[in-house]
Amino acid sequence: CAKQYGLEDFLTDLVSRACVQILPKDPTQFNVDNVRVAKIPGMAVFDSFLLNGFVLTRNSEGTIKHVDDAKIVVFGTEVDLSATETKGNVLIKSADELMNYSKSEEEAMEKCVKEIKDAGVNVMVAQSTVSDMALHFAERFKIMVIKCPSKFECARICKLTGATSLARFGAPLPEEVGQADRVSVDEIGGTPCTTFVRDSLESTKVATIVLRSSTSNQLSDLQRAVDDGVNIFKQMTKDGRFVAGGGACELRMAASLKELAEKTPGLEQYAIRKYAEALETIPRTLAENAGQDTTSTVSNLYAAHAQGNLNHGINIEQPGTKDMLEGMVVDHLVTKRESLRLASQSAITVLRVDTIIMAKQAGGPDPNRAPGD
Repeated sequence: CAKQYGLEDFLTDLVSRACVQILPKDPTQFNVDNVRVAKIPGMAVFDSFLLNGFVLTRNSEGTIKHVDDAKIVVFGTEVDLSATETKGNVLIKSADELMNYSKSEEEAMEKCVKEIKDAGVNVMVAQSTVSDMALHFAERFKIMVIKCPSKFECARICKLTGATSLARFGAPLPEEVGQADRVSVDEIGGTPCTTFVRDSLESTKVATIVLRSSTSNQLSDLQRAVDDGVNIFKQMTKDGRFVAGGGACELRMAASLKELAEKTPGLEQYAIRKYAEALETIPRTLAENAGQDTTSTVSNLYAAHAQGNLNHGINIEQPGTKDMLEGMVVDHLVTKRESLRLASQSAITVLRVDTIIMAKQAGGPDPNRAPGD
């Protein structure tokens, strides 16, 4: 969330409340996929909000737009009568036979939809197509119909409501029916959104952060910031240790490596010095992005650390350094450690490949070969 300067407090509050809302009894089993993001253009960033449920950026199929105390059935197949596997021809000789033929199909569909209604269902979610006849009888029996083509979104609706995705079209069993306090179609910024809300529960299995902004680019940046925040929360459930941010940790490691290089004989000291210079890239980049003189700023930071202020980092608000812990600017220890480990492994791999290429004999004519051979 710190990537959005000026919005970090607002976004951090949204992310933390969403993560706490879906936190399981065993925090180590926290699943980042249960915090969803819905991007809706319009309004300002501060109009973003958290919903204890799931937001589907689609309209419902019929005229029913609101259902309280919803009983939900989810079909992973099309909402229509199953067709025969073999083809056949029907010879109709009169208008009465034509009427009776279509009437029998309508009666079969009406019976199927009535059985679904008798099971207590008042909201129907379909992953595939919904036939016009099925929609007609669903409207007659006051069943809200929602089409959700994404199997991942259907899976999250099932997780939120406790429903079971059915592979057949028909009446569900009682344990296959999900529940929600409210299912409604609300227009947010001109975008029709279907919301599945479970406010009656202290904790839900799915939470949705609805992001608002005037541009699509900022919405994408906000989504990346939220994803980073949720992943940091997941890391916190395993290891809650943090280090000072703002380049303080990297500069302290660089200073320690330079001291180690002074005591190391042989050619290894040059590799250690270069590793220390690589670590200085982080504070130098921060100073450059803040519009400061990188050389003087990094030098001042070295001086602050030499005086014992080991938590000082780059102050991006004004030239100089400040205590990162007092300013609540921290980095997660696991993230920092893994990034250094992966960067080191990548550098070693590149050096190993270069060594192999250099050791291999280059192509071209053989100098020991006589002309004409």
